[in-house]
Amino acid sequence: MKQASATAGGWPFAYAASAALVLLFHYRLALPGRALVANDFRALFIPLRSGLSQTVHAGEWPLWQRGMFLGYPILGDIQFQLFNPLTWLTLPLEAARGVTVQSLLELCLAACGMAYWMKQRGLRPVEGVFAGACFALSLKETVHLHHWTFASSTCAWPWMLAGLDGLKATGRARYALLTAGATAGTWIGASPQMAWFGSGLAFLYALYVALDLYKTRKLLALLAIAAPLFGFALAAPLLLPVAELSALGPRGAGITYRFASSWSWTGAKIWPVMLLPRAWGGRAEYRGPLNYWEVQGYFGLLPMALLPLAPLRRKGLWIFAAVAILGLWISFGDSAWLHLHRHAWKLLPGYGGFRNPTRALMLSALCVSTLAAEGLYRLREEPKLRLRVLIALGVLAAGVGLCVAYPRGFVQNALHDDAEAAVWLLGGCAIWASLARADARWACVAIALFLADVSVQTWDSPEIGPAAEENQALATLSQTIPPAPAPRRLAVLLPWGEFNNATFARGWEGVTGYGPTPINAVLRLLEATWNGSIAPARPLDDDENFPRFRTNSPLTPLFAAPALATQLEASVQPIARKGFLKLYELPALPRVFWTGAWRVAADERSSALLPKAARGELAVLAEPYDKPSRNESTPAPAENIRVFANSLEADLTAPADGLAVVLDPAYPGWTATVDGAPALLLRTNVAFAAIPVTAGRHHLRLSYFPRRLLPGLAIAALSAALLVLLCKVASRRVDTRSPGGYFPPP
Repeated sequence: MKQASATAGGWPFAYAASAALVLLFHYRLALPGRALVANDFRALFIPLRSGLSQTVHAGEWPLWQRGMFLGYPILGDIQFQLFNPLTWLTLPLEAARGVTVQSLLELCLAACGMAYWMKQRGLRPVEGVFAGACFALSLKETVHLHHWTFASSTCAWPWMLAGLDGLKATGRARYALLTAGATAGTWIGASPQMAWFGSGLAFLYALYVALDLYKTRKLLALLAIAAPLFGFALAAPLLLPVAELSALGPRGAGITYRFASSWSWTGAKIWPVMLLPRAWGGRAEYRGPLNYWEVQGYFGLLPMALLPLAPLRRKGLWIFAAVAILGLWISFGDSAWLHLHRHAWKLLPGYGGFRNPTRALMLSALCVSTLAAEGLYRLREEPKLRLRVLIALGVLAAGVGLCVAYPRGFVQNALHDDAEAAVWLLGGCAIWASLARADARWACVAIALFLADVSVQTWDSPEIGPAAEENQALATLSQTIPPAPAPRRLAVLLPWGEFNNATFARGWEGVTGYGPTPINAVLRLLEATWNGSIAPARPLDDDENFPRFRTNSPLTPLFAAPALATQLEASVQPIARKGFLKLYELPALPRVFWTGAWRVAADERSSALLPKAARGELAVLAEPYDKPSRNESTPAPAENIRVFANSLEADLTAPADGLAVVLDPAYPGWTATVDGAPALLLRTNVAFAAIPVTAGRHHLRLSYFPRRLLPGLAIAALSAALLVLLCKVASRRVDTRSPGGYFPPP
């Protein structure tokens, strides 16, 4: 009894130590004024945070953005993380620093979650801290920090599983609330692929827990299975708008298997990365297969050496062993035996929308961390098993020796440096294992050995720089762009990098951008400036994250951008020069104008009519309209155009009955009024909106509200109520005086 209470008293220290280790390991990020500065941060995540901050500070609801790809719904882009509490906690910080601090907090949550999960599994605090370090500081997690949303989603994984183990160990229904909330959290974390993996693992483990619970409490068994499903429903306010934009985005027609299997491991030559991840060079000079962050799956030498001690037949550990192997198997894509990845792409709902099979290694990292912690616990319980660890270390050493003996295209200096570090680490681990005993201080050395290992492997990852130097792109043009609510659309054609979404970061309106979530009709129109026709919807076969347009296309005026910022020289003189940037005048239609002529044509058949539409002579309607068209004529521009985050207003004098064309993307959720009365909203010119008007002067207003938000909130509220009711019904008094008081320990 004294031992149990002493162990329980150590858990608050374990949680604090887990978070402290994360901050110590990432001390360069924790220092004031530092920020993550990898390409995706500069090009996407920092601008997203900056634009969100500007929208909120302007007193607007963050529903629609206009800074990228002519505009799309903010709620539809999961990477904004609108429902993540940490987003709002860090929003007052400067954008680059805020995203960095949020990433650190999420890694701390992941480490503490692993420790809490190990507590529910009956391990000691030292094993909890070890598991937290192995997962939160794993190489896969660290090198993917530039994919900000990975840590945001994976930090919920251990909490999901802790709820299930807590439910199993105590019979307390409230643990199901933890699993459901964490499952919702992994989706709110904004990486659909990571959320899919984590939710799948939680549901699989819930089935195992339910089988055990079914023997004594059938209702608790039902609750275990239902908890991850309820968590998915709790995320409905986010997932429904995301699904809507996804269906209308570039992946709406699906993706080809070639695209889905891209960035998979290419064969047996990848295996050395599991022992010597830097044998092909560091991040800055990587010359190996794929790229440095996608190829990595290194778990650490000591965690791998502890795997043979994990008692696979107890506490469901065989599930985690199987999932760890599955993650490795999936990573090979079609190079693996049985083509498991291809079958998953065909058969599993939702899986067919993902690419990069190697990201399944994040699941393997979680499972290996769990198995290693269980192995450490068993070694403390049975020190005589040290021989197994020493044999495993010997096998790993032999693998390192084979890599050195048969270099197979490695970078020689990197290979020898990494091999030398591995030898020293293996020697230290061997000395440690040979002294195995139950003492907690001895077990703490395992944490130090793991930290030394990953410190060697991540010495130049992630990329870090001064936060104050970020988010400065296009700042020199600030005096040339009118303030809101005047239309301030600017076309930008600059190299890939921090400039891509700088228009949104500065609170302006943009034509192009960088990211996976534009409206597909806008992409097809950008593509048409190059090939002259609107391509039909087709499965995605390659990245469309960085679309461009041809500035001298006859369709360019449709983008209603009167100015172009670029660093390239043109055949005409720029209207302004700001450092290396040049500002050119672009042919552009008025943002809102009247036309009296229209034709009805499907998008794929509209190519011959679009040049006239780009001159404002007519509108090409995507759906039938029963009013008679007039002859083609000169467009009549609107006046007093005012553009806000979620609305647009204009005064238009129509010389005759016709259409008011608004060159903003048409999207479900937009509504229109003319002189305060509801008006019909039509889709025109492939991507834009039009409103029927009669002759005379009118006040137009377009407003946006996500049509799937309220149904999502209703589903979440109903699910929460049902979950609480089910927990209430399933609850009953249990003996909690000792761990395993409800279900006798085996």
